[in-house]
Amino acid sequence: MLDRKMYTFARLAQTGSYTATAQQLFVTQPAVTQQIKALENELGLVLVSYEHAQLTITPAGQQLADYINKIDHESQKLLTQLQTPAQPIIKLGCTRSLSAFLLTSVLQQLQDQGQQIRCQIANTDTILKALTAGTIDFGLVEGNFDKNKFASIRLRREPFIGVTFANNPLLKQKQPLNLNELLTQTLLVREPGSGTREIFANWLTMQNAQITDFKQVIEIATPTPIIQLLTAGCGMSFMYQSLVTTELAHGQLVKLSVRGFELQHEINLVYPKDSYFAAQYQAIAAQVIQ
Repeated sequence: MLDRKMYTFARLAQTGSYTATAQQLFVTQPAVTQQIKALENELGLVLVSYEHAQLTITPAGQQLADYINKIDHESQKLLTQLQTPAQPIIKLGCTRSLSAFLLTSVLQQLQDQGQQIRCQIANTDTILKALTAGTIDFGLVEGNFDKNKFASIRLRREPFIGVTFANNPLLKQKQPLNLNELLTQTLLVREPGSGTREIFANWLTMQNAQITDFKQVIEIATPTPIIQLLTAGCGMSFMYQSLVTTELAHGQLVKLSVRGFELQHEINLVYPKDSYFAAQYQAIAAQVIQ
């Protein structure tokens, strides 16, 4: 177990305020300051700095805070399993895109094992932050992540495609389409922090373009309204093929042929690096892959 100074520092890194930290821990502000100074002296590290009267956690301090959160979460998880071995609790996060076509199979696997389950659905950025904070055990993500901080197991590779409504006049033009032809369209796109958006934005960057170059951009936080708008005859979008399998099969949507756009992306089960529970996460991933 970690000592109180480390817990206090982790809370300070989270709040960014001595006052807020003191209030949350029900101690005085001088007590928080004293604990942080004592921890810095003990470790021989500068954990906190001030720039223009603004508290800043140093890079070393942020690494330490991430480590404290990880150890705290894993120790609490282990204690829970030891105290209630018959009812282990799995806390997982899943991106919004993957919740539409992958999450169900994962939950069914866990349910068949009698697991107690808590599930958070959010974008990739939020899921990774929850992993760092220790509020979830593992995440199902399609976006990029820091391989120095997280371990991962590839579940599958999924085609990433452009789609539009069946009567879009764009489809009458000679295929494959070039980027300039796409830019004349309304783009339906996920919000910043979404792995889906990041994949498409990265491809645009390689073409010396960006999302704001499209004639009109409509940002939506979840894939379902995007698909509904597409089938209603609005715009175009880029997403995982599994999200629109039914619409493509019924002819409601059409896959776009775009020059230089042949993308597949990894879908991963991600968890904290060097986790004590790595074997459990690998077992879950193995069942999903099967």
